[in-house]
Amino acid sequence: MRKLEILQWTGLFGGALFWGLSHVVGYGVTEARCSSGGTGWSIQFDLWEALVNGLAWGLCLAAAVASVAVILLTRGSSYEAAPPVGRLRFFAIAALAANTIFMVALLLYLLGTVSNVVCRQG
Repeated sequence: MRKLEILQWTGLFGGALFWGLSHVVGYGVTEARCSSGGTGWSIQFDLWEALVNGLAWGLCLAAAVASVAVILLTRGSSYEAAPPVGRLRFFAIAALAANTIFMVALLLYLLGTVSNVVCRQG
């Protein structure tokens, strides 16, 4: 039961954590690329964004797989069942839905940042 709980919490918080971290690291890469202090580093923005968002997407997919594992291991019960099995199944279903949304958001974020012009002063 303890392994299922660990998988369930990993699935529930994994996607949000990796999505948030990719935004923070992406902001840092943008600042390093566009600031006057980072001009000597010759940072390849598209490469870094692809790596950061690709890694975050893969880890988000792993969190979704953890959610699917909990759903499969608790089949035969309902999310309305008595705790702890019902609670595990409920959170795993919610985590699968959330991780799917986070994976789409990461993909859209990657497409937007790579196709956009970097360091354009407005």
